[in-house]
Amino acid sequence: IEYVAVARGTVVLVSHQETGAHFDYLVEDVLRDIPTGAEFKTTRPRGGFTFHLLVGGDLVFVCATSPDASLHVAFQCLAQVKERFLLGSLPVRAQVAEQHELDRDFGSVAAEIMSRCNEGQTGDQISALNRQVEDVKGIMAQNIEKVVERGDRLDSLLEKTQDLEQAGTAFRATAKKVNRHMCLRNARMTIIIGVIVVGVITLIVLFATGVIKT
Repeated sequence: IEYVAVARGTVVLVSHQETGAHFDYLVEDVLRDIPTGAEFKTTRPRGGFTFHLLVGGDLVFVCATSPDASLHVAFQCLAQVKERFLLGSLPVRAQVAEQHELDRDFGSVAAEIMSRCNEGQTGDQISALNRQVEDVKGIMAQNIEKVVERGDRLDSLLEKTQDLEQAGTAFRATAKKVNRHMCLRNARMTIIIGVIVVGVITLIVLFATGVIKT
């Protein structure tokens, strides 16, 4: 896109261009053939350029491109110019403004829009980028929720692990006590059995030797 303008009839109210071509002369010639008062868009070739026009009532939004430029990008650019121009008091002033009277008010805006369109950032692409940003934000929010949930689960598992460790410690202590008790019990039983066996053997020996007479 090499030229952007807003006109009322054949009066160019504001324009911006990147090259030194005489676009005002060409666009005035194009505008003579364009009826106003309706809503439509059209394209006209002039002077080796293609002029794209978005007509809205008495106002005409114009841009000039090379013949092989994208028609879609051109009209996306004009739609953005129209949207920005219709904000505020400019539409009212445009009804009585003279040639290039609104350059100071809207020229920089037109330049910004044209530059953005030439860089490939049309309205559709900006919307797509915004949607991608929103999608990424949504995914990040879900990931954060999962991390928080996972953190809660980890805390719960940690608490359960600590409980199990405490239970294991108590079990080991109890097992040691039971084992010690069983060992003492077995020792007592062994001693008692040993005493009984020794007593029986002693009695048998005494009877056999006649120490104890029946």
